[in-house]
Amino acid sequence: MTIPSLALFGVMVVIFAPFKLGLGIVPAVSAITIYSLLPITRNTYLALNQVKPGMIEAARGIGMSNKQILWKIKIPLSVPIIMSGIRIAIVMGVSVATYASLIAAGGLGYFIFAGIGRANLTMVLVGAILISALGIGINFFLLKVEDWITPKGLKVKS
Repeated sequence: MTIPSLALFGVMVVIFAPFKLGLGIVPAVSAITIYSLLPITRNTYLALNQVKPGMIEAARGIGMSNKQILWKIKIPLSVPIIMSGIRIAIVMGVSVATYASLIAAGGLGYFIFAGIGRANLTMVLVGAILISALGIGINFFLLKVEDWITPKGLKVKS
């Protein structure tokens, strides 16, 4: 996360250039994937390690193996935190993908950067609104997925 996203796109262009893949979708997808790994891994690690020791001790007490504890105790209890990391990564990926148009990968960022270059504020506004709507829509969809896969006992009752 300390590497600016635009710089990461530049590094990917240089890395893939010898393979004649320097511009286009390959470096863009690679950069977005690398940029998205930290929130997912950080939240997953924290979520799996935040399970209370008493719960793990109780699971061991009823004879569960480490594998059973992971799949039946730790992961179900960690779903909300893991999903928040995935949501953050995907929505952040949508915003970072805006830069993909700068390395010939296309996308909605084209409207923003071409609009700036042409001093066409309508074009910039269309691109910004579309990217914002996409990010908000994906976030809303992933909130529904999170609600769907979260165990009933962990849901906040309203």
